[in-house]
Amino acid sequence: MFVHKMNEEIYQRASKAIAGGSLSNFKKAKNSAPVYVKKAEGCHIYDYDDNLYYDFSLSAGPAILGHSNRAYQEALKAQIDKIYTNWDGMIQIEAAEKLQQIIPSAELVRFAVSGADAVFNAVRVARGYTGKNLYVKFKGQYHGGLDYILGGRTEKNEARTIDGIDSTDYYSDMCYTEGRARHALDDCLMIEWNDLAEMEALFQEEGNDIACVVMEPVPLNMSGCLPEPGYLEGVRELCSKYNVVLIFDETLTGFRMALGGAQEYFGVVPDLCVFAKAVGGGFPVAVYAGKREVMRVIADARVLAVGTYNGHPIAAAAILETIRQLEENDGESFRMIASHTEMAKCGMENAAKSLGIQMIVQGMPGALFPVFTKKEKIINHRDAIANADFSMHRRFMNLLKDRGILHNSRLVFSPMHTQQDIDYLIRMTKEALTVMASDKA
Repeated sequence: MFVHKMNEEIYQRASKAIAGGSLSNFKKAKNSAPVYVKKAEGCHIYDYDDNLYYDFSLSAGPAILGHSNRAYQEALKAQIDKIYTNWDGMIQIEAAEKLQQIIPSAELVRFAVSGADAVFNAVRVARGYTGKNLYVKFKGQYHGGLDYILGGRTEKNEARTIDGIDSTDYYSDMCYTEGRARHALDDCLMIEWNDLAEMEALFQEEGNDIACVVMEPVPLNMSGCLPEPGYLEGVRELCSKYNVVLIFDETLTGFRMALGGAQEYFGVVPDLCVFAKAVGGGFPVAVYAGKREVMRVIADARVLAVGTYNGHPIAAAAILETIRQLEENDGESFRMIASHTEMAKCGMENAAKSLGIQMIVQGMPGALFPVFTKKEKIINHRDAIANADFSMHRRFMNLLKDRGILHNSRLVFSPMHTQQDIDYLIRMTKEALTVMASDKA
């Protein structure tokens, strides 16, 4: 086991200056210290006790090029030498043009600072374009920490979203927060993902008032469910039929499944999309983009789209360099990501099988979510609540962290991971599952 003497001392110091001692938090245990990073190289991180961690978090997703990437650093330095305050310039135009080339739906582009910020703006654009007010999101999916897109729950057989915690729903518990505006969720409808019949019934009832549907095309925060065959195509058809703007939140899928995201991978084109995290390779930047007809509400000044740091020149440089590296050798990075993901999935599932533990590993090329279940696959949040053991998931992920695997309850992959990194993940998976098997004995 690792020694955390320095890390604990730093946590005590941090707690006197930073609320909670960390920079972001869900419902983590009180007095639980994060890993404070001293240095990072590739996909390896060292803390102040010189413990080595294998990074399968990648800063919660953004570090698609790994850490201390020299070419990336030089690209940012070169931009700093030109201008590092936020004025309109050529580099933002070049970044937008490049995004137009690689993202199927990106006929017009706007920049933001975070994924939550970009989702907020995309929903506003959809409302401005349609003149309608309601929006639909999906149980178990996450779109950032803003009041009206964070969490929520529904009563049985209802789609209207309300605040509070459902004790049977880990998602509503995780995402509930005090201080939310009382009416923040009044215009939100929430249904099950991968259930086309439920969406069609909702559209038949409320379609005239629904401005948009916001979805993760692969919900990595909800057991890594892939879309069932025909589901995305069916959603696309329903949205077109009812004049509802389809928004893909590609915060996690973008630049990981494919350069053009899930829309390229699955061949289903939304009206609007959000790219964040990996889009800047580690720099705080996000993108919302979409069809010219929809995005024109900004160009016509009907919809306000503002923000001092939107399209910061260093952020634009980060986007361009990230794309440049991912495009090299005819997209070799994506073949490496897919290979790493498949090796990890097979190795982890084989380790579980050898120990008689019922665990599957779901997800997409670039990200995986271990699920403790008797089923061969989990298809949505309702299925996960009924058939997956989240206490075992938490135990397993904590044991991995104790063994030097950094993660965010999911595991994400980079072309900078090595065979050694994947082998270590699989070995530590077997160690962790062995401990869990002995727990049951």
